Amino acid sequence: MPSPEIPKNDAGRIENLKSYEILDTLPETEYDEITYLASLICDTPISLISLIDDTRQWFKSHHGLDVSETPREHAFCAHAINNQDQLLIIPDSRLDERFQGNPLVTDNPFVIFYAGIPLVTPQGYSLGTLCVLDNVPRNLDDVQIKALNALANQLIKLLELRKSEKKLKELNATKDRLFSIIGHDLRGPIGSFKSLIDFLISEDDLADSKTLMQMMQAMQKSAGSTFDLLENLLTWAKSQQNEITFNPTIISLNELVATTTSLFSEAIKKKEITLIQNIPENTTLFADLNMIMCVFRNLISNAIKFTAVGTKIHITVLQNKNELTVTIKDEGKGIKPENLTKLFNEAEHLTTFGTAGEKGSGLGLLLCKDFIEKHKGKIWAESEEKKGSIFTFSIPIIKQL
Repeated sequence: MPSPEIPKNDAGRIENLKSYEILDTLPETEYDEITYLASLICDTPISLISLIDDTRQWFKSHHGLDVSETPREHAFCAHAINNQDQLLIIPDSRLDERFQGNPLVTDNPFVIFYAGIPLVTPQGYSLGTLCVLDNVPRNLDDVQIKALNALANQLIKLLELRKSEKKLKELNATKDRLFSIIGHDLRGPIGSFKSLIDFLISEDDLADSKTLMQMMQAMQKSAGSTFDLLENLLTWAKSQQNEITFNPTIISLNELVATTTSLFSEAIKKKEITLIQNIPENTTLFADLNMIMCVFRNLISNAIKFTAVGTKIHITVLQNKNELTVTIKDEGKGIKPENLTKLFNEAEHLTTFGTAGEKGSGLGLLLCKDFIEKHKGKIWAESEEKKGSIFTFSIPIIKQL
């Protein structure tokens, strides 16, 4: 019994299948109704919605059959997906050398007759089949074939609807998150900025240069806080809608860190922070420059924000043959254990204040998580109250992504 041929586009096909997030889901009436109708129209005891992943065929619906999956090498449907333009009909599997000795033929469910129509997505991938089975030799007439094709078309529409509903839920969640942040976090600094301007306009005597300077510094702080939050807010919204292009190139990590830390030179000087870098010379990484810079910008900004005056921030890079690991350690206020698990959770809204009253919405860490995961990496945090925090991310070292 020869194994089914593996399609040349199998990796992309499996990725497309996973995008529907349907594998290993519970039974659903809409799918069960399709297999019931297929079995009724074709007058067969068994009808299946079979989806082929890398190792098995899994049945989203299995009318007349108790099992929910079988190995891919035994699957009739694994043969059917190799010719996605037409229905595969096997009138008698015992006479077909591809299936002689197949345990699905020689043992229960004793598949003698098979007819499967490939489920081809709009992207051109055949995910599996809608198929009908019988344990006696037979065939289908033109009406039955036409009906089976119509049901397969409806099934693809059902799968696309599933993806559209998921996208709509994500859009609504993003909208709710945006409104929450605008109402909760953006309102404060904008209100503060407005109050300062109102005070300046109403103040008759602005001769006191010291008072005026203090007011201007407060306005600068408020404007900076608002700008940082708005920048993260817009970037996060684009990331959620996959509007940010992933464009990896070979980048110098030494130059990237130097450029990023220079953005915070005034804040570092003001808090009298000592920045200690342990980065091997000429360290390079195949990654998206803008995404990785955003990660460094947010992690370094947080370290400055939550560390005390006169302390140290350590940036350490370690590299082996498989991955590059970056650690940013501060000596700040630390994170409460109950908040540590919320840092990278989109369902949580964690607003925190730095040692000088700086405000954060938690959006920056969500961006870091999104961007690191686009690089097939991972990010995590360790912290102890009053002893500081350690944020670490690792990215695989590969030539192409």
